[in-house]
Amino acid sequence: MDDLNRFCESIPKIELHAHLNGCIRSSTFRQLLSSPTDQMRLDTLDKEFPMGDTHSRMANVFEKFSLLRSCVTNLDDIRRITHETLEDFISDNVIYAELRTRPRSFQNGAIAASSYVETILETMQEYEDKICSRLVLSIDRTQTLEQAMETLKLAEKYRTQIVGLDLSGDPNVKSFERLRPVFDLAKQINLSTTIHIGELPDEECLNENNLIIDYKPTRLGHFNFRTVDQEQRVLKEQIPLELCPTSNLLTMNLSDLSTHHFDLFYKNKHPLTICTDDSGLMDCRLSSEIFQIVQTFRLTKKELYEFMFQTSNLIFDKNMIELCQTKLKNFSEQSNLF
Repeated sequence: MDDLNRFCESIPKIELHAHLNGCIRSSTFRQLLSSPTDQMRLDTLDKEFPMGDTHSRMANVFEKFSLLRSCVTNLDDIRRITHETLEDFISDNVIYAELRTRPRSFQNGAIAASSYVETILETMQEYEDKICSRLVLSIDRTQTLEQAMETLKLAEKYRTQIVGLDLSGDPNVKSFERLRPVFDLAKQINLSTTIHIGELPDEECLNENNLIIDYKPTRLGHFNFRTVDQEQRVLKEQIPLELCPTSNLLTMNLSDLSTHHFDLFYKNKHPLTICTDDSGLMDCRLSSEIFQIVQTFRLTKKELYEFMFQTSNLIFDKNMIELCQTKLKNFSEQSNLF
């Protein structure tokens, strides 16, 4: 088992679902929380997290995000978070990472959302010789159509480094139909899209699943709750899935990973990627997420290598596929896998 764990740590990895603010280190999070009241609230949320049903756990996650959002108040903060996130991925042998974040302004608009985006992109560029990182801009489900359009405009403006558009946020807000015009425009300009789907077990969420599958985004995030018909549609359409084991385990209220839907889609040879979601908030690393899957579903080293190789085909920056596959091939030769 130690040998397999080491293999999961050493294999070159690809991260395709990582919310930048959710990657914040716990120590950094607490340093940025200046108010003792906020510190106490975070302590309470940490204790409550393992408890409750899907809805209450999801509410816990979004309250943590709200706390985090309130304490990130300037460009230095977001620069630090980006810097630390990339350092953490590098130390985990991640060779390609897509970070996603919702653009925001500071100081009542005095610092524009474009400056927020530029700060992240500049920090990413500093690390280009160590890790290939690309940015995906997020649209929050609570935003207006006009606000979402502004995010799309930013994605167009920085197109060389921004590789996709994401829909995320509180899944209690069913807003894909309202925001779909933005995603239709994204398709028209050949901008990749990824949409969080099936995060809650309620009927409204399941109904929205159909609308999202109809749209056929480039990738889908989570897909935790779904009907058999929706499963079959996604399998037939071959829409790649971003799965986040620790996050899914907690929000789906699973006793262990053996009932996770990785098994269903993997056995059907469906395009998949294993991701961290929020490595800081979930206290996980990509290597540990992969190890959990490998251990639970008894994948061999060769199968893991093949899985990671197919994951490379799912990245939004197609110019980087060959580089990622070359690094994986070199690793396999050094490891005598074949």
